[in-house]
Amino acid sequence: MTRLFYHKGVAFVRFQWLKDYQELENQILYLKWNLNKSKLELERWVSGDLSNIRLEKNSRSAQLEEKIILLEKEITFLIEQKKETTTLIESFGGLDNDIIRLKYVEGKTLEEISEDLSYSYSYIKSRHSQLRKSLTFVDEYIINKTKLKYKIAIQDPVMMDL
Repeated sequence: MTRLFYHKGVAFVRFQWLKDYQELENQILYLKWNLNKSKLELERWVSGDLSNIRLEKNSRSAQLEEKIILLEKEITFLIEQKKETTTLIESFGGLDNDIIRLKYVEGKTLEEISEDLSYSYSYIKSRHSQLRKSLTFVDEYIINKTKLKYKIAIQDPVMMDL
């Protein structure tokens, strides 16, 4: 069960940035595939077998160039998110990095982590407790960053595409 936490009126899933890490790679791969497919389709309309067919103004094909631009922006944004998340995870280093990765990226229990890393359960539990304090700080940072981007996007509609 996913628990929502509230901070200053904003709902969020605790440590969601860690839980979503694996999904970022899948999203990036899918968007790259979609981008490639769209570019190939555009090529067909521009200089291929469909070049002699007249496009209607609001047709899906007429909007391919815009779709390609949006896909490229989204891919760039997701790659940046993945880099930020990787940097955050790696900033913990050593055992802390392993605990974070195994717990929040791979979804293992503290018992499984203690077995995998050959440490006592009580030690892993204690380290995890200390890490949670650091992760709570990171959550606060992510929330504030998201709120700032939202405020900027409201003032500048172009930012909504990001």
